[in-house]
Amino acid sequence: MTALLHAYFLHTRPYRESSVLVDLLTAEAGRVGGIWRGGRRAKRSIPQLFQPLLVDLQGSGELKTLRQVEPAGPALMLAGPALFSGFYLNELLSRLLPRDEVQYGLFAGYAQILGELAEGASVESRLRYFERQLLDVLGYGIDFTHDAGTDGMIVEGSHYDFHPERGFVRASPGASAFPGAVLLGLATSEALSSEGLQVLKQVHRRALARLLGNKPLKSRELFLALR
Repeated sequence: MTALLHAYFLHTRPYRESSVLVDLLTAEAGRVGGIWRGGRRAKRSIPQLFQPLLVDLQGSGELKTLRQVEPAGPALMLAGPALFSGFYLNELLSRLLPRDEVQYGLFAGYAQILGELAEGASVESRLRYFERQLLDVLGYGIDFTHDAGTDGMIVEGSHYDFHPERGFVRASPGASAFPGAVLLGLATSEALSSEGLQVLKQVHRRALARLLGNKPLKSRELFLALR
């Protein structure tokens, strides 16, 4: 008997008369693309986003066949900023994760942040933690203690600019420069201050923009349009 995989749907769209194309995040196989034949038939209920699933995937090509899809728990009811945050996470994963490569720890981190968002946790802090985890998994982790210009340590009393391709480089104090004390705090503290969250948001946005390219995030555009 084929072992079922733990999964979440990241994105779904209709395909032909009765099928569904799906993009999944799985614990055992990473991000996987698949086709669920007959998934839109009236007697079936398509699982929702943010719902834990058990799936049976068959095939060796880029697009697998979903032979079985079962709920592994109820869908999490996200609303307001938490819902847009969920869309944002799904879009990041769909666009940045390579297919068919296991990313250890990322599935558990995704499930955890969904649960925390559903329980009303701070959206900003949870997003920043997950963005950091995603950058680390992709091999683009940020060292908040390293001065790329001198190859030395960041100095608490200095200011720094962030270059995604290099890291932090000492700069003159200004609107775009980050205080060294805040950067060192981000490297050593799990509790993020309001200033630290703002710095982390700007740094992560630059780092992710380099990976996302020129195509804007639809989830961010939707959130801004509905504010």
